[in-house]
Parts: sequence; C-alpha cells; structure tokens
Amino acid sequence: MTTLAELDTDPYPTYARLREQEPVSWVPDAGLWLVTRWRDALTVLSDPVRFAGEHADVHDVFRMAYEPGLDADDIETIARPVARKAADDVFTAGRADLTAEYFEPVAAVAEATLLGIGVGGAETLRRWGNTLARVVNDAGRDPALDVAAITAMAEDADVSVVVDRLRNRPDDSVVARLAQADADVLQLLKHVAMSVVEPGWLAAWTLAALWADPPQLFEVRRDRKLLGPAVYEALRWAGPVGTVSRRTTRPVSLGGRKIPGSARLAVALASANRDPAEFPDPDRFDVHREIRTHLGFGASPHHCPAHSLVTTVARVALDVLLDRMPDVRPAPGWHPAPYGWKLRLPGPLDAV
Repeated sequence: MTTLAELDTDPYPTYARLREQEPVSWVPDAGLWLVTRWRDALTVLSDPVRFAGEHADVHDVFRMAYEPGLDADDIETIARPVARKAADDVFTAGRADLTAEYFEPVAAVAEATLLGIGVGGAETLRRWGNTLARVVNDAGRDPALDVAAITAMAEDADVSVVVDRLRNRPDDSVVARLAQADADVLQLLKHVAMSVVEPGWLAAWTLAALWADPPQLFEVRRDRKLLGPAVYEALRWAGPVGTVSRRTTRPVSLGGRKIPGSARLAVALASANRDPAEFPDPDRFDVHREIRTHLGFGASPHHCPAHSLVTTVARVALDVLLDRMPDVRPAPGWHPAPYGWKLRLPGPLDAV
C-alpha cells in the first residue's frame, strides 16, 4: 500500500515499484488513484471525455488571454533586466538561498510584469503561490494550514488596485484582457498563482541538477546554448508539477484496474517522465539527451498555456546568474532537501 509519507520523502523509488507492479494504484491516505506509467498517463491526459480536468475552464480562459502576447523574445526582454537587478542584489551578505532570494523573485517579478500587475503586485503573487503549494502538498492533513491559507489568500490589496485600474483604463496586458472579458480576475490570479513561481522552481531544479554533476555544469558554463536543453531536461527529470488531477466521468478500465465514475486521479507526471519504457536511463539528468516530448507541461488538450514563459524565464534567470556569478557554488555544509510529490519542490539552494 502506498502512503503519503513515502511519497513526500522521495516519490521516485515508489514510482519505480508501482510502474512495475501496480501502475494504477489506490492511495487511501489521499482518497485517489495514482497513475504512474507513461502510456496510462498519456491516455488520461488525452481523453477529456472520460477523464475530466478539474479546472479546465480556468486554463481555457487563461489560454485565450495569454496566447496573443506570449512571444519568447518579448518574455526574454522583460525577464533579463529583472534577473540582472536581482543578481546584483542577491549576495549582499556573501551567501544566499538562491531558491527564495533569487529564482523565485525573478520569476514573480517577470511574470507579474508580463501579466500587467507590475512589480508592486509581484510579492503578493509569490506569497499566494507558495501558500497554495503548501496546501497542495499537505493534501488536507493539517486543517490549520487550510485556515491560514484562506487568510493569506484574502490579502489582495496590492493586486486588486491594479486590476481595478486596468478594468477602467485597459492596456494590452493579460490582466486587462481578462478584465475586459468580465472574468473574475482576482480569483483567476489566485488560482494560477503557483504558476507565477514555477519558473523559479524550475530554474532552481536545473541548478541543483548541475551542481550534482560538475562535468555537465562545466559544459553549460562554457556553452550557454546548453541552458535551454538543461532546463527542458530538468522539467522531465524533476519538474515542479509532480501530478495533475483528473476525475473519471464514468466507470473506466485503466492499467488493469476497474475505476468507478467520479473517482479522483493523480496523474504522476514525475513518474511518467522517468518511465524506462520511454526514456533510456531515465533517472539520469543529461543535458545531451535527445530532445523529445515529455509530460512536464501535461498533454493536449489541456497542456499548460504558459509553457514558453516558464522555460524562458527559468533559462534567462540561470543565464544571468552565470554571467554575474560564474563561480557560484553550494555553500559549505549545504545538502539537497527537496520535498513534496504533488508539487516536487527543490528546497533551499544555499550558495556562496
């Protein structure tokens, strides 16, 4: 029987066992079915008729608002000066947690700017994202956390004032387009707040993987064109979004199991992306891995609408960091401390 405790600590050994022995398994602690094998995950994600997305309407609204203005060059134009300023400020004390003090702020400010919220609302979006991440990974085990999250999510003055302004004096930003479509913009922003921080988590995972493999780090430092493949490989190897949720619309058969209608599924992208049936030597992070589609951003029809934003911001943050601090390295005594399974987060990256 799979428990939340073993998934929280390190889900990958459990995923390997389940892919081999029980690719669709019941997790009593969470009250859901865990889908771990590539072909079953792809079946679920590709069939919205039998497996409904719990928040597909929200993603559709954001997809329509995002797509007119999500050009990779535009994203980089905004993200690079943000990253430069953050990099110049980060080591004032000679040591920093790059996850919390560099990668997350770069992601939040860049995305807030791209959304139209501006720098003033970036910290609110980041706080919402981290609050929701704690709730998601807790999976309802601590009721006090849910209560605290409600309070934290209600603190929205810095963002609501911008939304009101853009409703009355619209520009071409994502938030303005949402407001003009009469969407509940604040609720939508709160719902997708984790996505605002996701590029920072992805960048941190990429650096953690490179720190663990000095020869690959040396290659990336020497040839920055490898940063794009490194970020994409990190998304496969340890993407922040560990699972996505679906619900059956009718009784189904999947992975040799009979699943009732209205059952909750957790599609383990983290497991599918390390399925040896699809990826040779899947547990190895390899910047030279042949580029092929993985499930780091889900799959059609409900793939992440901001995939280019997430990877571009992560790549730019890493590129600027290596420009400003080419010899950045782990602080003495630092040890990796990743956590979570629904969201697999990198933990602190203490650096000097």
